[in-house]
Amino acid sequence: MRDEEQARHTEVLRAGAPVTVGRLSLLPIERVVLHSHWGDARAWVSASKEPYALVVRDAAGLRVVDTAAAASVSLEVLRERVAGLDAALAGM
Repeated sequence: MRDEEQARHTEVLRAGAPVTVGRLSLLPIERVVLHSHWGDARAWVSASKEPYALVVRDAAGLRVVDTAAAASVSLEVLRERVAGLDAALAGM
């Protein structure tokens, strides 16, 4: 990368659309990553979205199922990192 080029990496966790089947509710948590690079005469942007965790509410209560992207994530950590998570959980 030349001195004139700059790059930025932005990452955010967000709650997806909840799904309810009978007494089982699922709330996907997704990781969105935005990469941008710019230089003298060009700029480019790429974005990706991937599953991060799954919040499950059923007769046993509320729990988090993690993915490879979020090994051993807890509900407390998700509450800190996902804006509006408590409101989404209240709606489940």
